[in-house]
Amino acid sequence: MFTEKNVEFDKARVVILPLPYDGTGSYRGGASRGPKAILDASQELELYDEEMDWTPADVGIFTLSPPELPVAPELMIDRVYSIIKGLIKKNKFVVSLGGDHTVTIGAAKAYKELYPNIDFFVLDAHSDLRDKYEGNKFSHACTSRRLSEMGRVKIVGVRSISKEEIDYIRGASPPCEIAYMKDIIVKERWMDDVIGGLSDNIYLSLDLDVLDSGIMPSVQTPQPGGFSWYGILGFLKTLIRKKNVLGFDVVELSPIQGNPAPDFLAAKLVYKMIGYKRFLKKPRNL
Repeated sequence: MFTEKNVEFDKARVVILPLPYDGTGSYRGGASRGPKAILDASQELELYDEEMDWTPADVGIFTLSPPELPVAPELMIDRVYSIIKGLIKKNKFVVSLGGDHTVTIGAAKAYKELYPNIDFFVLDAHSDLRDKYEGNKFSHACTSRRLSEMGRVKIVGVRSISKEEIDYIRGASPPCEIAYMKDIIVKERWMDDVIGGLSDNIYLSLDLDVLDSGIMPSVQTPQPGGFSWYGILGFLKTLIRKKNVLGFDVVELSPIQGNPAPDFLAAKLVYKMIGYKRFLKKPRNL
């Protein structure tokens, strides 16, 4: 997928890893169908990108078959960790497609083990900093909390947070920072403020509910007031230019039957991010 011709695994620089997991969803289900919807839509994309004036697929993109994932989140996290660690050791740039946001914990664990100085950058409408949700420490609502236990975390685009999470942020060590959408929309130089303060090496997790629900209704827990299409692209370009993104995931697409537009948006966003990585940051990683 994301390519016009078959690329051998050994020759591919980018590996797409579908993670069809939906074990902790708490509102709308269906995130397990997200990876397939993104990959199906990717077959209809124009691979030449007029903005970047090149074809990102030329870097070599290989799509793995979806792995069998245990239902229990702890076991799923261990499985994802093992797969991604193996891919990183083979010098692959890994793009994971969720699935609910819990899959990020396994990916983050692998990157942190291999790159101890890495920090985590999360784009999300929700802070996801609860210690437990519905009795589960590995709920999608706890993803950023588990990341914060591994290292520094910055969460951008937040417009839904609990008092419990506010209290955690105030005493968190390592620091955990929030950039609220209400502040982003009124600041002229918000990108520099948001991107500063983290390591040069980052792992990027993008929950699609960070986008405005008008253009991305196909998520588990939609929130009004998020990023526009060009708003998110402008930010991602800046982030990828200034930081060394070692890998990323795009999660929480819950396809709506009869409305394929969000699936195509997600697919094009993934493709753009691959292109920005190669185009804006010459071959440190790609």
